[in-house]
Parts: sequence; C-alpha cells; structure tokens
Amino acid sequence: MGEMTRLLADCEVGLRSLQEVQKLYDDDMWEIDDPKFANLRHVHLHLSVTVGKLAKVVEPNDHKSYRSEQVDVPSLGEELSPVLADLVMHAAQIANMLGGDLGRMLVNRYKQNAARFAPDSDFAKID
Repeated sequence: MGEMTRLLADCEVGLRSLQEVQKLYDDDMWEIDDPKFANLRHVHLHLSVTVGKLAKVVEPNDHKSYRSEQVDVPSLGEELSPVLADLVMHAAQIANMLGGDLGRMLVNRYKQNAARFAPDSDFAKID
C-alpha cells in the first residue's frame, strides 16, 4: 500500500499544479467566465463536444470489433491524444469553478468505487 499512497500523493500534487496552470490559461484565453453558471454551462458544451470527438473515433471501431475484426487501440493515440487533453483541461476548469481540489476528488472517487466494487482492495483503505 505504500507505493500506492506515494503515487496518489504525487497525483494530488500534479493535479494541483494542473489546476493552477488551467487558471492561468483561463484568465488569459477563456472568454465566457461571468456569471459563473454561464462559465459552467460553456465548459459543459465544450465537454460535450469533446465526448463527441471520442465517440467519432470509437464508434467505427466498435463496428469493426463487432465484425470480429481487430482494433489496434494504441494506433488511436494520435487521434485521441488531444481529446484526452481536453477532458483533463475541462475537469480542471470545473474543479476550479467549484473551488475544489481535483486530486482529492480523484482519491475520494477511487475510494468510493472500491467500496462498491472491491471492498477488500487497497483502494478501499486509502485516506
């Protein structure tokens, strides 16, 4: 459990830095920021567009998989890299709006999921 505790602590530090960078980015380049609900609504729209981009890549491959054709998931990296970056950015934006700590949110979610799905796992015992 020591290794996992260290890794989770590193995640929290990294995500805190991400939130700070995202705030700088938003202060410099994000247009719709007031009132706060307009900001949340607009981030939600961007998040929805991003999920649509993910679906656009995954959906045709789902058909391939259904036809028992191989899907080379690592080869999707070039298409999905900007999508994943956008997902992380939008998560940081929303956490910042809430005044929350994204790293702590993530740790809490791991613990909640473990309590539901793997109560005997080390994840269920994290603080």
